[in-house]
Amino acid sequence: MNEERRLRYLRAKPIALAALDLAEAEREPYVVACCRGDEDMRDEVRWMLEAAEATVGCASLPRLAAATDVVGSLISAAGSSGYHILRRLGEGGGGVVYLAERTLGEGTPDELRQRVAIKFLHTGGISGCEPLRRFTEERRILATLNHPNIAHLIDGGTTSDGRSFLALEYVQGERIDRWCERHELPLRERMALFLKVCAAVHYAHQHLVIHRDLKPGNILVTDEGEPKLLDFGIARLLDHVGGVAATQTQTDMRSLTLAYASPEQLHGRPLGTGADVWSLGVVLYQLVCGLRPFGDRDEASPMSLSQAIDTGKLLPPSKRLRKSGAPSLWREVPADIDAIVMKALRRDPCERYVGVDALAADLQRYLGARPVRARQGAAWYHLRLFVRRHAVGASAAALVLALLVSFAVQRMQQMRRLELERDKTAAIAGFLQNLFENADPTHAHGSQVTVREVLDRGAATLMSQRDIPAPVRVSLLLSMGRSYNQLGLGGQAIPPLQEARKLQASYDAGALERGQVLAALGRAYSTVINLSAAIPLDQEAMKLLAQAPGDHADEILRVRINLLYNELGGSNEKAESIVSETRQVLAQLDARRQPDRELHLQAEAVLAMAQGAMDDDAGAIASARQALHEAQRLYVQDDPALVYYRFVLALVSMRRDPAGSVQLFRRAIADYDRQVGAVGPGMSGLLTYFGVALHQLGSLPDARDALERSAKLVQSFAHESPDFQLYTLTGLARVYMDMGRSADAAALLQPQLAQLERRAHDGSPWAQENRANALVVLGEAALAQGDAASATRNFSAALAQMGTSGPRELPDAWGRTLAGLGEAALLDGHRGQAAQWLAQLTDFNRASKAAPASRGVADAARLDARLRQARSGTGRAATVAGQASAASSRESCSGPAPAAAAVDSSSTPCHDAPLMVAEQAIAGTGAKH
Repeated sequence: MNEERRLRYLRAKPIALAALDLAEAEREPYVVACCRGDEDMRDEVRWMLEAAEATVGCASLPRLAAATDVVGSLISAAGSSGYHILRRLGEGGGGVVYLAERTLGEGTPDELRQRVAIKFLHTGGISGCEPLRRFTEERRILATLNHPNIAHLIDGGTTSDGRSFLALEYVQGERIDRWCERHELPLRERMALFLKVCAAVHYAHQHLVIHRDLKPGNILVTDEGEPKLLDFGIARLLDHVGGVAATQTQTDMRSLTLAYASPEQLHGRPLGTGADVWSLGVVLYQLVCGLRPFGDRDEASPMSLSQAIDTGKLLPPSKRLRKSGAPSLWREVPADIDAIVMKALRRDPCERYVGVDALAADLQRYLGARPVRARQGAAWYHLRLFVRRHAVGASAAALVLALLVSFAVQRMQQMRRLELERDKTAAIAGFLQNLFENADPTHAHGSQVTVREVLDRGAATLMSQRDIPAPVRVSLLLSMGRSYNQLGLGGQAIPPLQEARKLQASYDAGALERGQVLAALGRAYSTVINLSAAIPLDQEAMKLLAQAPGDHADEILRVRINLLYNELGGSNEKAESIVSETRQVLAQLDARRQPDRELHLQAEAVLAMAQGAMDDDAGAIASARQALHEAQRLYVQDDPALVYYRFVLALVSMRRDPAGSVQLFRRAIADYDRQVGAVGPGMSGLLTYFGVALHQLGSLPDARDALERSAKLVQSFAHESPDFQLYTLTGLARVYMDMGRSADAAALLQPQLAQLERRAHDGSPWAQENRANALVVLGEAALAQGDAASATRNFSAALAQMGTSGPRELPDAWGRTLAGLGEAALLDGHRGQAAQWLAQLTDFNRASKAAPASRGVADAARLDARLRQARSGTGRAATVAGQASAASSRESCSGPAPAAAAVDSSSTPCHDAPLMVAEQAIAGTGAKH
């Protein structure tokens, strides 16, 4: 646009901003008065108002109801406890906020009253669907964030009378600027407090969220001195479920607070993390000198405020403080702070700090009396700081010369480190900036761009770009891998993380960085259910993180919990020790003042699975129910994390309540399909264990359908999860056998024998169990086809595979193998051998205390009857054999099990080791790692 149009645009925007806050009837008179007969200006403002009120795409949004005053009333939403409204807290452009209370566990010993801030959406004179769109987006954004300095989402939805609401953590605090003034906080303590705010904003940026409305009113400080970031009402989120939250700068300009808005926000340009850096710079300016850099007076007009921001002309805080003559707790603002604030408030986003972490790093340098990068200091400046840090030693004149020489060397080393750190920070921030910009519809020709697509582009670039220094590439590749893991895309995370690990060998990478890469890689392998690869990575990551300087307790705990999952999935032998270790983890978390609730939930899920592996069904179900209950309090109703905890409860319920387990699986699969999609390891894991549960219940056609679907899905990631694929195929072959399709069962497993043997030879307990179970099925298929030689060969190989641990680890397969060897010997005419196998089977049943209705007892009775029939040929023996055969087909952990049949958990446990490992794939999309 030409200069005249540009100036008209800049003058029109603040008028439109102010008009949007008025009722519709008041807007036109206001616009006419402000434009003072300038028709071109009036047309420009009207165009802006029409653009802001555009309602395209509203058809899919729910009805918008006005939020009338509800003090004293009781509201409820589907699946939520009732909220009793206590009093009104405040009102903003996006809604009305009330203090409310709900009772959890009412009537139980654990009854708890929880206070929340209920936010209702209201129109307030703003027409169109945009308020509801922002309200819905705020809920989705908050559901992705879990940080101690961000007020978290508790619940949300639509009330019975159609009002949209959010239930948020109630923060009883005071806005940060007033809190600092009331406590007369010294400058250094203000900076320390501000650093916590920076950490929260940086966390949001790492989760691809820009706040876009940072101001003191959205940062409350509690009585304990902890800041809490509030109000993500106009934040921006890229949505991995399949959509994109567009940069709606035009439609959101009415909701931002002008005094804290960046120049690019005023101009309606695509936004990056630099917009939040600017707003934090304004807040920092205010904390330093008690005045805002622009429009300090509340009555400043939108036009004058907008023009002041756009020109970028402002005084440093020190000069502003001296000029105002306002009283201050400190004599003057240090030049370093001036430099930091002014760098954050540079008009061009490219000239500001490249990220909030870079701003925080410079403040930490100031607090540590180290050179700040914002200040172009000379050698004397660096020397002065060095002397300040070593004041006693530097007092002797004779030492000054030595210090100068030493300082020169140290300064060179330090500058090299700073240059590397600067390059690293700039590259990471630039990469995140590109993520946001590439997802903007204006850059994508109007098409929707998902986070997955943006990450794929970035990964392809990083994998091929060799001119970036190795440490910088590692940082970027680690960020990529973690982002993939958070989306449940472990298969996509593995290549960049492996590349990062390879690059670390080319330079002196520290223990922390190496541990973080290994932890992310272990998580990726867990997500694709490759436990044999994940376990050693987790173990090494824990060692490195423990060696790294600093406090990394949360990172170590996260890896430790992941390791417990993987070890439990690989073998049941460690179940007892895992129960003990998990309880230690829970006690460690409970002892904290503010425990990480997600880590606590993940540990509870491990405890439930380990209890199930120990046949403690009652304890496992109780732990899983508790975890699901806590998850429902922590996450919103449609959060994918709830699928994971529902899945855990379904798994541990399979033995005691197979019908209930099937219903839980159905719900989990439907939710996962709706929220994430019918693809990937998560859906495949759900379907496989759903098929196992249906098989146990006796629903053979449904079990076949579920396992066949999973077998198709797993082909896309089989090279990363070979053991899971073999487990799924073996389960499907068992279903085929029980449906009388022995030829199909053999055809399914025969081509897998070579891979089964290779995997088992590598030593993975899961792979060894897969091979043993597959050989048993192949032996039974050969028996069904009358091939005694093949049956004997397969059963003997299964017996050798199980070895001495077979009766303990695989009791079902062990008993079926003994019975199968007896049947094969009898079919071959070797009655003596058949009698020996029968004796071993009988001894095994007695030692394992098998129930009369169990599969092992039925197999023994059938073999005994057939031996009698072979010896005497009597009709009575044939009858007994027929009854035993019917009993055998009636009850099995892997086969049909009607509700009337009592399953003997001591001899046919359904919780074989692989049963819980799909939770890793499902947890990848729900748990925030």
